[in-house]
Amino acid sequence: MPCFALALVLLLAAPLCAQHPTQAEFDELKRKNAELEKRLEKLEHADEPPETGKEPKHEEEHEEHGKEAHDPKGRDLFRHDFGEAAARVNLHLVGLFAAGYSSVKDRFTEGLQAGNHDPRRRGFNLQQIEVGFEGAIEPYISLEAFAVFMLEGVELEEAFFKTLSLPAGLQLEGGLMFTEFGVHNTLHPHEWLWLDQPVIASRLLGGEGTRGLGLRLGWLTPLPWFSEVHVGVQMADDESMVSFLGEGHVHEGESSEESPGGFARNERDLESFKELLYLLRWHNRAFAGETQFDIGLSALHGPNATGDKGKTWIFGGDVSLRWRPVREAARPFLHVQGEFMYRYFQADAGVVESVRIDSTVLGDWGGYCQVLVAPLTRWAFGLRAEFADAFREGEERREFDPARDRRFRISPLIEWHPCRFARMRLQYNFDHMQHLRHSTAHGVWLSLEILLGKHEH
Repeated sequence: MPCFALALVLLLAAPLCAQHPTQAEFDELKRKNAELEKRLEKLEHADEPPETGKEPKHEEEHEEHGKEAHDPKGRDLFRHDFGEAAARVNLHLVGLFAAGYSSVKDRFTEGLQAGNHDPRRRGFNLQQIEVGFEGAIEPYISLEAFAVFMLEGVELEEAFFKTLSLPAGLQLEGGLMFTEFGVHNTLHPHEWLWLDQPVIASRLLGGEGTRGLGLRLGWLTPLPWFSEVHVGVQMADDESMVSFLGEGHVHEGESSEESPGGFARNERDLESFKELLYLLRWHNRAFAGETQFDIGLSALHGPNATGDKGKTWIFGGDVSLRWRPVREAARPFLHVQGEFMYRYFQADAGVVESVRIDSTVLGDWGGYCQVLVAPLTRWAFGLRAEFADAFREGEERREFDPARDRRFRISPLIEWHPCRFARMRLQYNFDHMQHLRHSTAHGVWLSLEILLGKHEH
């Protein structure tokens, strides 16, 4: 019995006699653990999987709307694993339908609803039907393509590749793609929180959103918070690039003869790198408890269609705040977002109808602020306020130009999700502008959105 008691005491005392690490070793282990936790948190907040490409397109508070948890083996339309890589393919179909009423006649609503996918006429509207293809050879490269069906026809909206595993936090994207300017310009219409484009986005970035063929390089910086830098170059003559060489969306068989401000358009060939569009964007993200903050700065520079010396600069800033008490839950949430944009448009000198026109600089600016809150599981309520204005007269006086007059809009919104793959939204627009005889207009729009398939955004 004494031997058994002695053995038991020795066994219990053995862990106490084990050698403890020195204070220096303990501090080193603690430092390494903190560093690993910081890197893990940064990768998690980089929108899993961490990419330096486009910032998350689909707003987080709508994750339950058509976004499934990633299941690499069970939910892809096609998947094949081979060695250390895997090929997968997904398809989705999104339909946006709207009906409503405006206090102004249809021939004037194009000036009010300048986005090409906005509801633009009394009665029923087909905003778009989108067919999307998303595939990847993981972990090397991905490919995405989106085609849009409207009453006017079919168009290819985006088609681009993205690298997934370049070193040093780099990512290359190339093809036909939306320009990485601000927040709203990178979103597809079914990813908008409101039914229509912000006024200033339609004016400066076009009714389709600025996009074009080109390359974009992203870099995830080694800063202690999530910080991305994007540089890009694109062709400046896509029809969507109304501030540059694009003529805007026109009906088949027609052509646009005017640039912003009513200046005549001149054809420009690609003769040097000056005829390309250049992008610079810096996007930052930080967290404070359950609140996420995003701040971005963007700049575009390229030629415009007023002549060989015509140039355009567009600058923008965006901020957003997202709060939700549980990160994994979709509701409740609070989302506040704002963007400000400024365009410096240098029109080249020229001759119009035997009249000499000197070089002119036009300035256009504006922004929006929107708040969306979801206190209930299936309901959300929002309010958006917008303002747009310009200085210096072009060939067309500002107060008669729906693309440059002083404009104010306020838009309350009610949203209901009958299920995770559909949503209905009711939006009211109050507009105050200069270009209409009666300076105010009212619009009420009801929309239905349906998503079929898996959407990675």
